[in-house]
Amino acid sequence: MASARSMSKTNDATLEQILGAHGGGQLLEIDAAGQGPRILRAASARPESPLDLSSLSAGLAPGTPLLVQVPSQPSSQDLTAWRNALWPEFHVGALWTSVAGQLTQTTLQGVQANKGSGQVAGVILVAAPRHEVLAPKATMEKFDANAAGWNGFPGTPSYRHFRWMRRTVADLAGKSSFKRILDFGSGAGWVGIEAALKNPGASLAAFDPSPEMVRIAGENAQAQNISDFTGRVGFGEAPPFPGAGEAQFDLVLSSGVISFSSDPEAWLDGLVATLAPGATLVIGDAHRGSLGFKRRRQKKPLLPVRELSAWRREDVRRALERRGLSFECWGGYQLTRPVPELMHLNETRLKGLLAWPLLLLNQSAAALNRNLGLPGQDRFDSWVMRLSRPLA
Repeated sequence: MASARSMSKTNDATLEQILGAHGGGQLLEIDAAGQGPRILRAASARPESPLDLSSLSAGLAPGTPLLVQVPSQPSSQDLTAWRNALWPEFHVGALWTSVAGQLTQTTLQGVQANKGSGQVAGVILVAAPRHEVLAPKATMEKFDANAAGWNGFPGTPSYRHFRWMRRTVADLAGKSSFKRILDFGSGAGWVGIEAALKNPGASLAAFDPSPEMVRIAGENAQAQNISDFTGRVGFGEAPPFPGAGEAQFDLVLSSGVISFSSDPEAWLDGLVATLAPGATLVIGDAHRGSLGFKRRRQKKPLLPVRELSAWRREDVRRALERRGLSFECWGGYQLTRPVPELMHLNETRLKGLLAWPLLLLNQSAAALNRNLGLPGQDRFDSWVMRLSRPLA
């Protein structure tokens, strides 16, 4: 199965050859260039009718993207319309343009100029099949490559906020004395660690698709004096815990994981299977309906796949209730636009001047929302909820 990394490596020569072989023409058509990417030439700046996504993906060689050539000088809204028309079969991960014969590539990581020579008529969207972007190997490679960044950086202005968000998820578990804790899709392990710190003597298990993440989680647990820690590599659809002869867990936490799953229904089955009778589940994720995320979907052609895949919290709740769990409470945290933008400005230009005011603002808003429901969930970029598994 091709990885997300390989999907993004359409090299300059290949792109030049394909563009050169399909220059000119105004009709909407699909062409195949050997085993390389397929090109869809659009007749207008926006899709004029729904796309036949199954036809576009049929016969596409593994590891090769679909290139969509949008004519003229399309606006961000035009390109966003194409992204939406291609979803959910394809995820747009890059844009190509040319200025004075020089190719420029734009990805989620930024703009890279001088990526080769060639002339692009309009803009080329590079769209990878969604199932390849979310494939296990691609997920593992992505998490391994970004493990250090997801661990947070002590001493930076945003680190207190980083730890507060993880502690917020752990705090929703309540004051019960838990003995066996599982961090389901742990990343760097901080959500499970925060829960274990509130339950001295508890064992902590954690798993993640990324071996590097599991290694970092183990280091973090050791640094926090959590001696009973077990880390494994695995995926939520077939969790590595509990293993043969091992008991289920009385507290399971999962934060920001379900939106990375290529099969959320199987993922939820795996999640519930780790819960002992009477256990507590705390689950959270991105809130795709927040004001900030809605605005991003309207204005940004390139978005992480998890923003597009994220489920609404109400849908996650209903799916877990269908599996026999009982809902107890939920709340929002991490205020939406313009707070994230201010935090980025604080980190990059203001040398931490706004770190405490922004943290206090987030803390106050989250507490009010949890206790009074105000402000509403759409004012937060993230949600978290608690459910329980009945004893019988």
